[in-house]
Amino acid sequence: MRYHQFFRVVMVLTVATVSLFSFVSPVQAEGFATVGTTLTIEPPVPVSVGTPSMVVIQLISSKGEPVVNQSVELFVNGESVRKSRTNVSGTVSIKVQRDEAGTYSLFATFKGSKIPSLGSSKASAELEVIPAMIEVHTTPSLPGIRFSLNHQVFSSDDYGVARIEVKTAGTYRLEVLPLDSRDPNIQMAFSRWGDDIFQPARYIKVPSDKPIQVGFEVSYQVNQTFVDLSDKPVDLSRITSVTLKGSSGTAYTFEDHQPHWLPAGRVIRLNNGLQETKILYSVISVMIDGSNVVSQAQQRYYVHPNDVWPVKLLLYSARFTAHDALFGFPIGSGIHMEYPDGDVQSFSFNSDQEHSSKGLARGIYHVQVTGAKGYAPVTPIALSRDQDVELLVFSSVDLAVLVALGLFLSLGLLLFGRPYLIRQTVTLPSRAISGIQKFGPALMKEFHNKIIAFRSRIVFKKGNVRLDNSSNVIHAPTEVETIYSPIFDQAQYDQDISPIGTSNVLLDASNDEVQDVTQEVVSAPVETEMLSSAPYQAEDVEAVTQSDIADIHTSTDEKTDSAQKVNNFGSKRTRRSRRKRKVESLA
Repeated sequence: MRYHQFFRVVMVLTVATVSLFSFVSPVQAEGFATVGTTLTIEPPVPVSVGTPSMVVIQLISSKGEPVVNQSVELFVNGESVRKSRTNVSGTVSIKVQRDEAGTYSLFATFKGSKIPSLGSSKASAELEVIPAMIEVHTTPSLPGIRFSLNHQVFSSDDYGVARIEVKTAGTYRLEVLPLDSRDPNIQMAFSRWGDDIFQPARYIKVPSDKPIQVGFEVSYQVNQTFVDLSDKPVDLSRITSVTLKGSSGTAYTFEDHQPHWLPAGRVIRLNNGLQETKILYSVISVMIDGSNVVSQAQQRYYVHPNDVWPVKLLLYSARFTAHDALFGFPIGSGIHMEYPDGDVQSFSFNSDQEHSSKGLARGIYHVQVTGAKGYAPVTPIALSRDQDVELLVFSSVDLAVLVALGLFLSLGLLLFGRPYLIRQTVTLPSRAISGIQKFGPALMKEFHNKIIAFRSRIVFKKGNVRLDNSSNVIHAPTEVETIYSPIFDQAQYDQDISPIGTSNVLLDASNDEVQDVTQEVVSAPVETEMLSSAPYQAEDVEAVTQSDIADIHTSTDEKTDSAQKVNNFGSKRTRRSRRKRKVESLA
């Protein structure tokens, strides 16, 4: 009975409680109601490995209003990534990055809140991570260039771009493999990467934010043909060397005549990446016969596949003739020509007395005429165009004329204002003959006197010998001295050299003439004493005996008798003797 009463009490209390809640105002019931929410994930854009992806989550209420400042949590493949609160627009952005390619499930949850009363909500989506694409661009665009990325080989396409997919982010070794071009007309060589790396192998990071650039040096075969100013081919054997210089500053010298590989361009780095610049080549020199036959850097070319450069050479022709320098007549039989390299060749004149040479290199030549009688000087010729060269020769006739003209001018200048020189020159032969006639007997007489003096010495008294006209007596001083007086022998010598027959012709002569002759003969020792006494020393002096003086008187008397018989011819001979003695005194 008590059990039933307790049950009744409980029921009454329950009904009373419920009755109390039924009397609450509608406004109070509405404040405590739970508001529902909706959570959504915007579909993420596929990204490559290692590239972050932004996952956008939005939370709104059941009324369509954004739920502000509520915590939202994101899970990737069931693994919590991050919690973040919504902004004023009810959204939250969470960055998701995966280093491996694949599809990842995204799960976002909102657990709700008490104040305000918000219900919980959930959302899910998928994130796709694709492999990273590595691109290598070649400069210039070259197909078939092989690369290796962690031992994975890939090649460039026709546009010069090489691509490879990488499923995992990280650091990889990238290398340019040895170049093997299938085209025999092209050669390639590694130059540089887009950054400051100049080795074929390097390391890169995946993912890469931009393509990788690599530069190559490309070379082509180039050949040259040589022509003269008339566009006629030039013999290649004459060309010694060819020198080219590129705009890159590199010079090339070739001594053969085969095609050569030349770089077509060089790779440089600019602000927008690598760029190839073409190399402009200039012909610096072409050597023929030791001379440069091109104008430096005037002929320029770019390199192209299978290229042939026509090079024009400065070759000229020359016609040589030889003429007399004064009279202009042809002379000589040929020429000797020395080339600029020192080589000497000989050429003969043709029937027209000339020689023509073609294809001569620009330079200085030395030419000399051969086969000409006279003086043929070496003539330097600076050949810089087609020329007619006239060589001059001083023939024997020219030399004779020049010598005669020089003598004429010299004599003319000498004789100008001096007419007496002409008279002296005209009379020179006669004066020379007379001088020889004068000096000849005197020299012979002097030689004869020296022989007589050496053979015998004659002693005379020192002093003058005087012959009186009346008594014909010679007076001499008492002192004696050995002197040499050739007067007596000279008289005998005059008689010996007199013409044949003159000694037998006797003419009458007066006493005055005889006395003059006698005085000359006697007084001769006085004149000769000074000349003849000088060469002898005092030791030669000897005593003069009385017999010697008597001999002198006797000889004087005999000469006096003979002088009276001398004709006019004797007087002439006397005058000749006087001249001889004067010559002797001068000697």
